[in-house]
Amino acid sequence: MITAGIDIGHQTANAVLLEEGRVLGHETRVVSGAVEAAARMILDRLIESSGVLPSDIERIFATGVGRENVGFVQGHPTGMLCHVRGAHHLFPEARTVIDVGAEGSRILLCDERGNLVNFVMNDKCASGAGVFLETVAEMMGITLSEMGPLSLDSSGSVVLTTTCAVFAESEIVAEIHRGSPRQDILWGVHDSIAIKIVQTSNRTVLEREIVLTGGVARNIGVVKAMEKQLGYALLVPERPEIVGALGAALLAAEGKEYHDQTSTD
Repeated sequence: MITAGIDIGHQTANAVLLEEGRVLGHETRVVSGAVEAAARMILDRLIESSGVLPSDIERIFATGVGRENVGFVQGHPTGMLCHVRGAHHLFPEARTVIDVGAEGSRILLCDERGNLVNFVMNDKCASGAGVFLETVAEMMGITLSEMGPLSLDSSGSVVLTTTCAVFAESEIVAEIHRGSPRQDILWGVHDSIAIKIVQTSNRTVLEREIVLTGGVARNIGVVKAMEKQLGYALLVPERPEIVGALGAALLAAEGKEYHDQTSTD
């Protein structure tokens, strides 16, 4: 059986094709237009790149922002369930998933079967999310992909005293004017994000092993800062941004619809 999972985020859409637990292909694209149009576009791109026929796909599930507005699919599971199911598929020993995306972060707890059992979310402040990293990259005149590796050369001398994105930007400007090394500023940014996420995690009990998902997990600086704050290593998928879409495809293979009324996505 071939199934597809589509995950619509605030800035990007991801899609995965799955056959008997094996990923046949995946796509990531910037979101543009209405939710259903974005879902259709990412699926069409994936079908084209993978070489399968639309008729080969037996079931499609959509998750993420506005998932209920994607009318051509057979199921709309929540993003939280999709992330834990996808992470558990990649790392069966995992019991906690930390998902960090463009607009926020959430701590998800699952059981031994990959079922969501509890969660906590951040307060929507952008200092805990990818949109803040994009702003900092623009301020520093670098790309997002450069931020993580550059920060690893830091001496750790820059510490941002606020976890609010607005005030943090003012601190960054002050550090730039002070002549602080770029790598030290970047490490301070990553460390402030890690502190914000760990503060959120303090509202529950983290159970190891812990998987980091979402586009921000591609930033090695954030990963290392979080490991420093937590005191142990995290499990990071090779493509952390597609974990939600993978979970949706896995749930589609199960053939059941899932709803969690406590979730907004």
